Amino acid sequence: MEKKIADTRLRWYFLIGAAVGVVLFVVIYGFRVLNVTYDEWLLTGKDLQQHYLGWKFFRRSPWSFPVGMHDSFTSPDSISVLYTDSIPLFALFFKLISPILPETFQYFGLFGLMCYILNGGFASMLVARFNKSKLICGMSSVFFIISTPVLQRLFGVLSENSRHTSLAAHFLILGALGIWMYRDHFKSYKKDALAWAILAALCVLIQMYIIFMVGGIMCGYLLQHVLEKRDWKRVIVDFASFVGSFGFFFLTVGGVTSILSSGGSGFGFFSANVNTFINPWRYSTFFGKMKTQELQYEGFAYLGLGMLVMCAIALTCIIVKMVRLKKQKHLWLAIRNKVMAKRPIVISLGIVVYVFTILAWSNLIYINENIFIEVHWPEFLEDLLAIIRSSGRFIWCVMYMIMLGAIFIVTKSFKRRWQFIIIGLCMCLQLADFHVPINRLQALYKKQPAVKEEALVESDFWTTKLGDFDKIVYYPSDSYDATQMLQIGAKVAEFDHIKMSNFYLSRYMTKEAKKERDKKTKELFETGNLDENTLYLLDYAKAHVYKDKCHMYFVDNKIIAVKNPIKGLDPYVDFMVGSENQVVEIGLAYKDLGKSFLHTGWHNQQYKDIGAWTTSKSQLRIYSEDAKRAKITIEYDARKNKKGLTVVKMNNIEIGRIQNDTSGTVTFESDMRICEDIKKARYINWLSFECNAVKEPKKAGESAGKGLRIKKVTVTYMPDDKEEQ
Repeated sequence: MEKKIADTRLRWYFLIGAAVGVVLFVVIYGFRVLNVTYDEWLLTGKDLQQHYLGWKFFRRSPWSFPVGMHDSFTSPDSISVLYTDSIPLFALFFKLISPILPETFQYFGLFGLMCYILNGGFASMLVARFNKSKLICGMSSVFFIISTPVLQRLFGVLSENSRHTSLAAHFLILGALGIWMYRDHFKSYKKDALAWAILAALCVLIQMYIIFMVGGIMCGYLLQHVLEKRDWKRVIVDFASFVGSFGFFFLTVGGVTSILSSGGSGFGFFSANVNTFINPWRYSTFFGKMKTQELQYEGFAYLGLGMLVMCAIALTCIIVKMVRLKKQKHLWLAIRNKVMAKRPIVISLGIVVYVFTILAWSNLIYINENIFIEVHWPEFLEDLLAIIRSSGRFIWCVMYMIMLGAIFIVTKSFKRRWQFIIIGLCMCLQLADFHVPINRLQALYKKQPAVKEEALVESDFWTTKLGDFDKIVYYPSDSYDATQMLQIGAKVAEFDHIKMSNFYLSRYMTKEAKKERDKKTKELFETGNLDENTLYLLDYAKAHVYKDKCHMYFVDNKIIAVKNPIKGLDPYVDFMVGSENQVVEIGLAYKDLGKSFLHTGWHNQQYKDIGAWTTSKSQLRIYSEDAKRAKITIEYDARKNKKGLTVVKMNNIEIGRIQNDTSGTVTFESDMRICEDIKKARYINWLSFECNAVKEPKKAGESAGKGLRIKKVTVTYMPDDKEEQ
């Protein structure tokens, strides 16, 4: 009877937190994203677009086994919907009932609502473990529901590279912490094993990365059992159920693949900064972003002003108590007794926090923009850790433990009335601190109309001609970046019959798979046996080699090759300057093909850029077919009041100078190297822009200053004296 009463109370705590989650979701995102037939907001670029397109292509493909497989993205091979982070749990369910769904259907708004509900419900239950006030549990759940990583990840904002929806499923982390905190409810081996098996299955079917966090928490939970009771049977049973459940669902959904790599480069850079708990990035009303290494958005875990105040209060309580014990000369005895009495939980929790923190910081530990500690690990360890390259995410678990710890100390240090005041005040401070970022999200998802990101696919070709083809082949396989693939994929999604040879996935295609595909495509070009129903997307190097083997055209900033001619398209113009191709224009706007020729020393380009900004030394590749001399015309913009001048060099020989404070067009003459092999650097002509007045980065993570914005470079063939005669 007592157990039933306790379970009923827990349900009430869960419902309170869930209700708070519903309210906050609607306040932040509104009802528009819950409209299953409204999908424009999912086509605004970056990861959200990947997730939605993954669902669209999976939905239209026939069923197969494993059940998550389809060949729309990596034809002729198949990959799982798992690798587009399209939330396989939802994708499988809604594909099953697809015949009764409307033609346009998205479930990502529903998933977001579910995250808020479950994050709130589990958070309320966790706090209820040590504070039975329903009001306090409800208020405390706010900190977890709108934790900054959830705000960042769920739908995010367009200006940030962090819209990774399934990573907002933090109820999986909170659920694992819940099993640990309520371990007296899981005395039965069967119940215990079932709980961990369910969490493992949900991790596979929602977000695979979180399984490492849940598994780490499970290890701490089991270590406590071993230290307390030498319960090795529980370790074996739980591990077997966890790994068995993971393996079963991973295989069933199609996680095993031979064409995608298991990891990727970047471990040590996608980390958490030491300042992560106090660094708001753009998620604070009152504070500005602190300095970090550029890619450390993965380890974003700002606690928020309200939670920071609560942590300060909790820390003050601890210090006051320690001072009191010190005066009584009982401090070390009290600490020793406390640690010995709680030895199993202190050791197990301490190890989990330590391991998660070290993984999050990685082998390159940054304080602000400076490397504080750098550890050189063996190569085999680097390869192993490549699986969890975005290791900064592990700091989320530590963040939630800190939040729970602060609320626990306030609960134990103050009477109920003061608990209400402190937690309520901190909740208000938290909401006030998040007012500006929440307002940004409200504007994006509730107030402003969604605008599809189609900057790189504006030609009528994608609506009038694309449907004539059955397949798109990238040659080479990695010739186009993620943004290009996403926007092309959005156009392909309008036609049910078209497949692609590559796409932006959560794992890169292996070198072996790309090499084998490119080998087969090369044979088709060399033998002239191109498929008339296939559209080939080439880079400039392949286009130069095969320009006489097929019909080639420019479409937006892409080079397409087809077997049969297409009317109304701009013909391909080779990038090699020479007697036959006497003028080569290299536009450097983001939408221009010329950005492919950018080498080192340029600032990252954005969609609206009309040129590329130089730094202290920037290089551009120029190729000559038979031109020994050429005119180099540079169209550029300067920054106002910019001092100094930029020295223009060709192959390290100065050919002219540009004042940094004036905009305009200049022309210089230069000797050229004949390009005998476009793959070898010694045959390339290196056009350099060098300026000592441009600020160079002196610290890790610091950005270089901007010099000139180069809009276009035109290379004009100049016949030598013998040719003129």
